Amino acid sequence: MIKILLVDDMRNFLDLEVSFLRRAESRIITAKDGAEALKLAKIEKPDIILLDLEMPKMNGIECCRIIKSDPALRKIPVIMVTSTEKRAESIKAGCDDFVRKPINESAFLEEIKKFVSMKVRKEDRYDISVEVKYTYKDKTVSAFSKDMSYSGLSIITKDSIPLNTLLSMNLLLPFDSKIETHKCKAKVMRSFKEETADRVVNGLGLELVEASSKTLSAIKVFIDSKA
Repeated sequence: MIKILLVDDMRNFLDLEVSFLRRAESRIITAKDGAEALKLAKIEKPDIILLDLEMPKMNGIECCRIIKSDPALRKIPVIMVTSTEKRAESIKAGCDDFVRKPINESAFLEEIKKFVSMKVRKEDRYDISVEVKYTYKDKTVSAFSKDMSYSGLSIITKDSIPLNTLLSMNLLLPFDSKIETHKCKAKVMRSFKEETADRVVNGLGLELVEASSKTLSAIKVFIDSKA
């Protein structure tokens, strides 16, 4: 799974970039300025960095210059995300390409895929939290979904479970004043770790592989009522 470092001092813009990557098989790391980006780049060695140009403390040009002068980091592609015309300065600093603000999802994803191989799911997932109970190694674990789609979900859990493991699972879907329990089986397709300045979220991406038509219908009705 590729690691993507997103750097911007505007929280709403970082959230927008993260939303563009909601269907991408990636681990997302965020930083609010160039100094924090350098620290995370040295620790995490991301596969690609998307760097805002105008930031306090250390702007994108200075940050890029330091990254490209560091033998341990210089091969990491750096894309400058900017609304200003400073191409000459950015190129001199060593950036690999540009994305102009305001950005759109398709252009953003295509720019990243110029430099790294990234899988993008065709189906949207929605930020919906429901209780999930799964069984692993004869132990039943209670967790909550981070997001859901009609055919899968991401759950927040500290369990490290090998890819392709089949989990028996109960989805607890709240409808009006009652909760419906739907049994199904799901395959572990990925693990993820999302980091921001104030929290770290670990979890698993699951694909539903055994579910009754009644369960699939209930999931669709539930998601449509929340989306």
